[in-house]
Amino acid sequence: MLNMLLAIRTPVWLLAVALALTMGACQREPSQPAEMPNLDPLGFGGDFSLTGHDGQPFRLQDLRGSAVLLFFGYTSCPDMCPLTMSRIATARDQLGAQASRVATLFVSVDPNRDTPAVLKEYVASFAMPVTGLTGADEDIAKVAAAYHAAYQLVPASPHYQMNHTTAIFLIDPQGRLRGRFAYNEPPETLAAALRVLLNEGA
Repeated sequence: MLNMLLAIRTPVWLLAVALALTMGACQREPSQPAEMPNLDPLGFGGDFSLTGHDGQPFRLQDLRGSAVLLFFGYTSCPDMCPLTMSRIATARDQLGAQASRVATLFVSVDPNRDTPAVLKEYVASFAMPVTGLTGADEDIAKVAAAYHAAYQLVPASPHYQMNHTTAIFLIDPQGRLRGRFAYNEPPETLAAALRVLLNEGA
């Protein structure tokens, strides 16, 4: 999988950023300030299409007007993914009525096991709306490359695990990538950043 990511032509310094993102369980990532730049001109982010947990086509551009929290993981993840969901849920709770303008996307890096049906059951277990996304290997690799995320299968048949970037990516209501947070970022920090984006231009 990692080879597919690195095969996509990307400037060397951006590949360095991608590899600096967490691969595995323990590395902490830098926090983003409450006022965040637009990272799109640096080659980060962008629209994409995958398959939702309802089996229907999903397009990021259909979420215009909402702030989006995006992260990569897999349903068999033993720790980082559930912890990330919990922190996002707490951050949403702190937004009050504005939480209705926040979408959470969970992109599976394990499409062989994470079918739409599996994703549907998984996201239903969380106390907030979450859209689970999957697709063909090459489609997921393209999305990960666009966000400079990385993932790799750790063989251990039959219950293999996936090393993956654990960052939370923050996309503004115009579809621009504006921040990257550690999976264990305090919910207060996430909520503050979301408020900044939701209140822009108000």
